[in-house]
Amino acid sequence: MRMKIVRVSVSILALAGAAQAQATWKLTETLRIGGAETGPLAFVYTKSIEADAKGRILILDRKTQDIRVFAPDGKLVRVIGRVGSGPGEFRDAEGIVIVPDGTLWVRDAANARFSLFNAEGGFQASWTMKFCWSQGEWSPQPDKKGRIIDRDCVPSRSRESRNVVLAYHTDKSRVDTLGRMPVCGEAGLNEAGTWITRTARSDSYQVIPFAARSSEALGPEGALWCVPNSSRYVILHLLTGAKDTIRIARRAPKVPVTPAERDSIIAGFESKGPSGLDFSRIPREKPAIDRLTVDDQGRLWVHRTTTTGALAFDIFSANGRVIATAAMNGCRTSVWQPFVVRGDNAYTVCYDEDDVQYITRFQVTRGP
Repeated sequence: MRMKIVRVSVSILALAGAAQAQATWKLTETLRIGGAETGPLAFVYTKSIEADAKGRILILDRKTQDIRVFAPDGKLVRVIGRVGSGPGEFRDAEGIVIVPDGTLWVRDAANARFSLFNAEGGFQASWTMKFCWSQGEWSPQPDKKGRIIDRDCVPSRSRESRNVVLAYHTDKSRVDTLGRMPVCGEAGLNEAGTWITRTARSDSYQVIPFAARSSEALGPEGALWCVPNSSRYVILHLLTGAKDTIRIARRAPKVPVTPAERDSIIAGFESKGPSGLDFSRIPREKPAIDRLTVDDQGRLWVHRTTTTGALAFDIFSANGRVIATAAMNGCRTSVWQPFVVRGDNAYTVCYDEDDVQYITRFQVTRGP
């Protein structure tokens, strides 16, 4: 496949690089946690995964509203939090992040606050915050200045909120507004990829599997990596106020949705009776890009599905230079599951043959 990186300045296009050397990184499974029916090794709705400086793995389960901490060998160390509104409790924890000083931050929109814990899981403090919305999955980026880069909205003079990129100072002294959130995505694309059922009482929304949509990920400097339309391998690097925009374009092979996958989707939606959904809207081909992830070094990981069904990654530097490709074999996962890279390890959720979740650690070996 041929790849090009283009820098766009106003209306001038300039080729930033021709054919570039591309290494192959290897992802080797080194640990599995979970698979149990009950107890701390049973994961129902894994919301977020983190790893600390000691290699301990922290897993947030939305169902139980707790964070389970495991040693590098997979043994349970402790459980942090529980359902509630008291100190150190969560009502709807959306994600976790560990900042450079080792403090664990938990975003809890339902309780309108951040909860902070020390490296050993002890509750430290709450920071009340008026969030605009529940993000569903909180994926911020700590930066080198001791801040947490995030997105939310602030009121404007017209009384309408505007989406912005924020920086929370980890000493809880203030919140900086870095600029307006760049717009990512084609108008109407996400609605076109959704089954909408309207009734007199309410509206329901179901994402159409494999439908084209926009995708985005924040970088540690507040820039936005954006896929305007996942049916095409085009990625933009957007930064408010910047004159240049990096554009990565690639010719991606077409990967068909198999009859077995289509039948499985229909069976799932019809398991409780006729759904009334228009299954002809399921695409014939899978997206060129599944999702984006930014690792702890600011590198961009582009998730895509290969023609063999394996999960593959294209890895780029923070300035859009292609670094490597990698493949994750033997892990059946979902585009909606967490995927994080911390140091020399990657972590995600895999499913066994019975669709039971377990957390998997992969060692990242960087090859030539």
